[in-house]
Amino acid sequence: MSLTELQSRVDQLEGSYNALKSRKGELEVEINTLQEDINLLNQVSAVLKHLVDIMVKDEISKMAGLVTYGLKAVFDDQDLTFYPHITKKNEKIHIELKTKNKGIEGEFGSFGGSVAVIESFLLRVLCILKMKLSRLLLLDETFASVGSEYIANTSKLISEMSKKLGVDVLLVTHQKEFLQYADTVYQVQESRDGLSMKKIK
Repeated sequence: MSLTELQSRVDQLEGSYNALKSRKGELEVEINTLQEDINLLNQVSAVLKHLVDIMVKDEISKMAGLVTYGLKAVFDDQDLTFYPHITKKNEKIHIELKTKNKGIEGEFGSFGGSVAVIESFLLRVLCILKMKLSRLLLLDETFASVGSEYIANTSKLISEMSKKLGVDVLLVTHQKEFLQYADTVYQVQESRDGLSMKKIK
């Protein structure tokens, strides 16, 4: 190889080296930009997760407030409070429904069937509202376990929830105490011809 050819080869290598060096600088700028974008996305993601957590907690707090209001309206001789116990594990929120009565904590339904029935009724109303379902709730002997001393309060609560939240409630019951606060009452009668309904209020 002649000196001229050797010089030409060195020039080529030097040109390639300079081109790679220039490309390295461009890549470093690109990497830095991408790293900044990743950092920004991580920060945005953390903020969004925090906002979602706040929104979930806010919704749960509203839910707990309504259910507690309902419990206090029905069981006015007790000190019942409904609240969700929230824990977070592996980025997933876990909710346990709890009730307190005079400082004693229990699981959902721990304080008797009548308390669980009222909680369940109010949670169903909330589900209808939050999920934008048809605003009609059909209840077949749902409040059978509610003691007679609480039926008037339960009936008032159903009427109040129906009017304030715009949810129609159709209650099938043998408990005549519910008639007083109902807007409309039908009585089902059985005869030789089958079943018939008669409006009595």
